[in-house]
Amino acid sequence: MSTALIGTEATPIPIYKPGAAQGFTLAAMATLPTLAIAGLVPVLPALFEQFHDVPHAQWLIPMVLTMPSLCVASLSSVIGAAADRWGRRRVLLPALCVFAIFGLAPLLAKELTTIIATRCAVGISEAAILTVGNALMGDYFDPEARKRWLALQTIIGPFAVCLYVLLGGALGSWNWRGPFILYLTGLLVWVPAVLFLHETRPATERASPAKSLFPWGPTLLVSSVTLLLSVIFFVQNVQHGRIFSDLGARSPALISWIITAAGFGTVLAGFAYRYMRALPVSNMLALIFLIYGIGYAGLSRVSNYLSAIPFDALGQFAGGLTIPVLVSWTLTKYDFAHRGRGMGIWAACFFLGQFLSPPLVTLVGHDQWTFLESVGFLGMACFVLAAIAWLLGKTSKRSVRI
Repeated sequence: MSTALIGTEATPIPIYKPGAAQGFTLAAMATLPTLAIAGLVPVLPALFEQFHDVPHAQWLIPMVLTMPSLCVASLSSVIGAAADRWGRRRVLLPALCVFAIFGLAPLLAKELTTIIATRCAVGISEAAILTVGNALMGDYFDPEARKRWLALQTIIGPFAVCLYVLLGGALGSWNWRGPFILYLTGLLVWVPAVLFLHETRPATERASPAKSLFPWGPTLLVSSVTLLLSVIFFVQNVQHGRIFSDLGARSPALISWIITAAGFGTVLAGFAYRYMRALPVSNMLALIFLIYGIGYAGLSRVSNYLSAIPFDALGQFAGGLTIPVLVSWTLTKYDFAHRGRGMGIWAACFFLGQFLSPPLVTLVGHDQWTFLESVGFLGMACFVLAAIAWLLGKTSKRSVRI
């Protein structure tokens, strides 16, 4: 990887000076896409029990969690381009309302196919929330301030995820529909978004309407790395419930508490990133793959859910590094004119990995291995990827810095 791949970035000169209100609002908004997974993971076994008679249930039921990711993957680049053209707020504020309304819809739906359909609408709104939120992070803050806010998001995010998981487990123990109540959070975030997330344009953009060419070369590099890493990332994040269920944890509430205990690995990653963010990207990727390898290989070898917690925490530590590393790296590739579209393509690749991850795990096992054995195989693959990333960093004359 070479510094020549980094796009020239115009520093935003906003109409008003952004600060803590914008940063914390973006941090809160960044937790919303995780709700699709975190709030429902504890009830995944309950969903299998509820709809086990539905044809192709083994393939369809995980789509309740992952269908939003397919919509994000399909539409993020289009939504990002729309935000570049028409403004961030015009895209973001309606999306927050759609997120809440259709997120609550499964409380009334009876058929599995209907629930999956409502999840499509949630996915469209998530595409807007994720894309515009990341674009605004680039609009409001210079690169150093941006990294600090991304580090803070990484620290805050796990606490929000833990809260979603715990509430999802508690509500899931009452009824499998219960966790969908958590989508009211979208309306709670809508209020500060209306108050604090204003439009902003750099002075150079206001002075001249000329547009630079879209940087397709750097986009291809970032997109490829993001897709690969997201497939690994979502093995754990989508199928946490299945991992611990297969290791003997049967109730949604117990699963949620176990995930919460291991989730402190992500919190530690947020603190670690604040001190590691100056490392070359190749080194950071090698470290992430190495930790995933240890975590996933360990999960495949333990005999019960208690002994799995340390290995799961390692996987969550790697996951806590993954998003800020990828987002910070990607934001360096785009100026204001292309930031919405660029971050839309990034989101598309990241959530395409979320959609692809469960069927790829199934294909890895090819009906010959157990689910946990398939996870272990992917862990071994991560060791190979770690070596490749490290070698690329060693052979590069000048490594890309995040």
